[in-house]
Amino acid sequence: MRKLARVLPVLLSLAIVPLGAQQPAAPPARTISKYDRGLGLTMLSQVKVDLKDNYYDKTFHGMDVDTTFADAERRLKAANTVSETVAIIAELLMRLNDSHTTFLPPDRRARVVYGWQASMIGDAPYVTDVLRGSDAEKKGLAPGDRIVAWNRYEVTRDNLWQIYYLYNFVRPQVLQRIVVRKPDGTEKTIDVESKLQERPPQMNLEDLLTEILTSAVAMPAVDQWTTVGDTFVWRSRSFLLPKQMDDVVKKARNATSMVLDLRGNAGGNVEAMRELAARLFDREVRIAVETTRRGDKPLDARGRKDAFTGPLVVLVDSGSASASEITARLVQIEKRGAVIGDRTAGAVMTSRFFPHTLGIDTVAFYATTITLGDVHMTDGRSLEHVGVMPDEIVLPTGADLAAGRDPVLARAIVKLGGSITPEQAGKLFR
Repeated sequence: MRKLARVLPVLLSLAIVPLGAQQPAAPPARTISKYDRGLGLTMLSQVKVDLKDNYYDKTFHGMDVDTTFADAERRLKAANTVSETVAIIAELLMRLNDSHTTFLPPDRRARVVYGWQASMIGDAPYVTDVLRGSDAEKKGLAPGDRIVAWNRYEVTRDNLWQIYYLYNFVRPQVLQRIVVRKPDGTEKTIDVESKLQERPPQMNLEDLLTEILTSAVAMPAVDQWTTVGDTFVWRSRSFLLPKQMDDVVKKARNATSMVLDLRGNAGGNVEAMRELAARLFDREVRIAVETTRRGDKPLDARGRKDAFTGPLVVLVDSGSASASEITARLVQIEKRGAVIGDRTAGAVMTSRFFPHTLGIDTVAFYATTITLGDVHMTDGRSLEHVGVMPDEIVLPTGADLAAGRDPVLARAIVKLGGSITPEQAGKLFR
């Protein structure tokens, strides 16, 4: 279970509001050759197979797959650049409006590293991370800056994932123009240069998948934990390793309460989610029900006698997606604890990664992720496009981000009986 940031130029006119600011020039598009056009047609054909054979909804949300792909084939045959062929294929899957169904184009010789990250806080886009030593840092882009324009687009909750997909997979940028409003109210236009990291001539599929999953992240994302008084604080960044769930919960045995920080956690493995639920409940619990082509499949956790049963607070934000959203909602439904923070991403489906290769002498990887199942919680509701509304909304301000304060974590610890300031909470995992 995961959410990947994604987008495409064809839909920008529909989903992203253009602003008056001129966009910095992108690198010139490579004119398409007969060989490249053939590769594009091959990918289009394989994407159709992946979708028709695996998508959970046999009606494809009302889309006529054969007609839609036939039209795409005609457009691809008339395309003028390689980037245009990629956009045509990506747009097909985006029509489903499904958070977990996407096209991942062939890997490039160099990876573009932007050095900064944006997130939604409430309904406003902010710079939340800047990589030390990056051009973004040198030019003055900083956490707490509110984004007024990203190139020529206005950023919203609905289109931030599209912008990430566009700039990471379809149209990488050598230069980006960011208009920001500083915490003191002044506006600044910053042209941020990207850094290119050369890839090995032949990347294996595992390395490529790791790069795809971390493409939108400015900083390395690793789990961290600490203890504040009697409260165990666990910043969980992904649901990739089931065993890690057991290992970390064991570290909380001497604590009387726990803060499970799922902010920025984009999900991962269903089994990891089950393992975590089993260690937070001492009884069997139904997490959700997955609806697939073969019918309904319950997602249950067996529970454990040695589970952590102390008071629990779960932290979420707009970057909490998929398995992390399900976990937060489970805690609410079962009245296991409180959820604090911001409304989550609303990207909750189950999916599978389908890798493919192109070429003989030089092999390039491309892939799709296809939704295999819709997920409904035990209250009968889906979180897709809805998200989880916290029991208590607590949002950092731009000034908090700039100063490194964490009022959300501080509120959670205080709620559990501890004592900590937002300044102190912001330093826990630095």
